[in-house]
Formats: sequence, C-alpha cells, structure tokens
Amino acid sequence: MKKLLLILALMTYSFSSSLNYEKSLNIVTDATNKLMWQDDNEMIQYLETFTTAKVYCDILVLNGYIDWRVPTIKEIQDIVDVRRKNSIDKNFQFLQQKIYTTQSEFKDDDSFIWAIDFESGKTLMVKKNQAHYIRCIRDIK
Repeated sequence: MKKLLLILALMTYSFSSSLNYEKSLNIVTDATNKLMWQDDNEMIQYLETFTTAKVYCDILVLNGYIDWRVPTIKEIQDIVDVRRKNSIDKNFQFLQQKIYTTQSEFKDDDSFIWAIDFESGKTLMVKKNQAHYIRCIRDIK
C-alpha cells in the first residue's frame, strides 16, 4: 500500500507542473497562481541589475499588457523543474541556462538578492549590482 501511495504521489508531482501552465504567443499563463510570465526572445538578450530589472519590467509592453514586474523568489521557484536539463517547466520556450534575478532581497544583507540558476535549478544569493537575466511577470486580475 505504501508503495502504491508513493507511486501515485510521484506521478501526481511529475504531471502537476505542466498542468498549471498554458503557452500563448509570448506569454505562459499560470492559471493556478493567477500569473502571466514573459516568454519571448527579448528576455534572453538582456542582462539587468536589480535596479534596471525593475525599470525593464515597468516599461515592458507585451501582448498589450503594461503592468509587468520582477518576480519574487517564490514565484520563480514555482516554474523550476529540476528533472529537466534546462530546469524550467516545459511550457517555457525561451531560456538562457544562466542566473535570473528576482525582486526578493536577502534579509540579513540588503546588498544581495535571491536568484535562480536555470541550469541547475538552484536558488542563489547574488549581489544587487550584478547583471543577470530577467523574466517579467504580471498578476492576472
């Protein structure tokens, strides 16, 4: 019985990440968390610091939406899939296997922020003034 429950749990986990997302044009929609993610060629071209990432997302116009922002560490962790070589959910097409920044500052030292390395899927602390890739997000209202 325990083996059966374990198998069912693993199957649910393996299918759950793709069930929440829908790809359309340059956006991946997460209906469960009511979020839209930028997924276009532009986001793999630019490196941004903590400050410039906020500016980039603030001025982004994508598919007619203008209310983009930098994701939190929790939000970006939700799209990580460590079982994949790229460590991102399979619905995302554009990715640099590098570090992506978040808006989440490190509590003990505000010169650091949390980031995700999409090559390994690991959460990292990086300096705010270092430039990394950015994937903007918006809330679905």
